[in-house]
Amino acid sequence: MEVLLFALFFISALIFFIAGKDDFGRTENKLTIKEETVKEKEEAKVAEQETIPPQEEIVKEKEEAKVTEKETIALQEETVKEKEEAKVAEKESIPPQEGIKKDS
Repeated sequence: MEVLLFALFFISALIFFIAGKDDFGRTENKLTIKEETVKEKEEAKVAEQETIPPQEEIVKEKEEAKVTEKETIALQEETVKEKEEAKVAEKESIPPQEGIKKDS
């Protein structure tokens, strides 16, 4: 009985193994590269290279961005100073109110 179950197990495993293989006995290779796709990829690479700006232009753009960034920082610092000066001037222009005192 045990030998029969053992043999059935191996026979069923062999049948499932053979049935599961799609390319059993096949000799031709499906991995063929089409010439059109290769040409299209090459054309795409050439088009990409044409759209990428040269390094000199990139450097110039970065320098211009740094200059504009420095200018905006300077303007922001000036506005902060102006606001602080306006607060100080406002505090100096307000007369002290002696009539209001805390009741503790």
